[in-house]
Amino acid sequence: MKRFVRFPWRVYWKFFFTQLVAFNIVFVAIISIIDVRYRVRPFVYNEALLNFFLFSLIVAALTSYRFARPIHRMILKALRISSKRTYGSLVDPQEDDLLDDEVDDISELDVALNHIHRKMKKRKAQYLQAQEESQAFMSAVAEGLVSVSLDEKILYFNSQFAAQFISPNSVNSTVLRLKDAIRSSDVLEGFSKTIQEGKVQRFTVKLPTLVDNQPRYFAVSVNPIRNEKTKNIYGVVGIFHDITELKKVEQIRIDFVGNASHELRTPLTSIKGYVDTLKEDVKTGQIQQAGKFLDIVSRNIDRLMDLVNDLLSLSTLESHAELKLEMIHPLQVSEHILAEMAVLAAEKNIAIRVIGDVPPFMADAHKVEQVLRNLVSNAIKFIPSGKTVQIRWEAGKDAIILRVIDDGQGIPEEHLDRLFERFYRIDKGRTRDAGGTGLGLAIVKHIMQSHGGTVSVKSGRDKGCEFICTFPLKT
Repeated sequence: MKRFVRFPWRVYWKFFFTQLVAFNIVFVAIISIIDVRYRVRPFVYNEALLNFFLFSLIVAALTSYRFARPIHRMILKALRISSKRTYGSLVDPQEDDLLDDEVDDISELDVALNHIHRKMKKRKAQYLQAQEESQAFMSAVAEGLVSVSLDEKILYFNSQFAAQFISPNSVNSTVLRLKDAIRSSDVLEGFSKTIQEGKVQRFTVKLPTLVDNQPRYFAVSVNPIRNEKTKNIYGVVGIFHDITELKKVEQIRIDFVGNASHELRTPLTSIKGYVDTLKEDVKTGQIQQAGKFLDIVSRNIDRLMDLVNDLLSLSTLESHAELKLEMIHPLQVSEHILAEMAVLAAEKNIAIRVIGDVPPFMADAHKVEQVLRNLVSNAIKFIPSGKTVQIRWEAGKDAIILRVIDDGQGIPEEHLDRLFERFYRIDKGRTRDAGGTGLGLAIVKHIMQSHGGTVSVKSGRDKGCEFICTFPLKT
């Protein structure tokens, strides 16, 4: 039956009946002339008519098939060109090639079809190449991209958009609307406005995502897609740029400015108050407490100097200043810091012990001293009188480990994760009274990171503290 699929039966039957009628009319005319001249017998006459009619049926059928067959092949070829997937199996490639030799009368049509076929193949190849390039580009873009129709059906999305907003069960859905992926009134309203007004919409929105099940901030840009000729809108494209990290950095900057301003304002307020009081006392001649007030002013100025120095140290460390590496002797560094802290430790009757004998290693001597100074001074400031501080050096397989251990009241576990943040304080009032700037441990963390090392802390309520600094060995 494959031979007669899409066969031109109307052409066939028209040609068949035309031939049949023409043959029989001609034969009847001939037989009538013969009958007039030779007076044939009636039964011979009738028999001849019947035989010729049967013969003409066969001849008409064969010639009509022969006439319709090339047309049939041309139809199949045209169908195959228009849709190879549907009709490609109807024509054998060999028959397709043979057709070129059999269709002399309609060869121009065949040439035209072949030209169309080659043109369509070329354009199809160009279209597939452009589609591949477009998809590769869209997948390489870090932003989530989605294209929707005027009725807000999703037409296309890249892998970043799918990873953030489309569940795996819905990725292959044939009909997916924007509201099925993102249930945010701000986003839906932005797309709707662009469709209705034809104008670009830009806004920032906080959306839940599938990446880490945490809400993230996005800068969204919705742009209309217009027909090149008519300029009518036939869809919109949304670009979702994840700005969560930028928001975090911005929040850190805001917090830093707020904390630094607060830390600067507190001693400045105290200084201004005592200076104003001194001025009034000098005017009235009552200067009995002048010495006490000047001591307080001096302490607050020292506090300001410490804060400014710590801020400068942090700024230098964050600008990735180059380390001045040299061979340092841990015990010499410890002895140096021990001498610096001796007076402060003696005031609180705190004993400092240095334990461990490790070989020299490559590091920035001033930075290592600053690490040790910050950790030991913190311990002396915050542990009760009569306690002890240990400076312990250990040689690891590929690192030198410094431990600063005290037997003070310890740090509650809920504070340990944030202990190395700038201006983070466990007890703000107590820390300021002790003279801390809130930047010492942040500086320690940055120095250790600049050496390629780490710092961590072990502590608990009434369990003392142990700060562990690991310096990787450098050759």
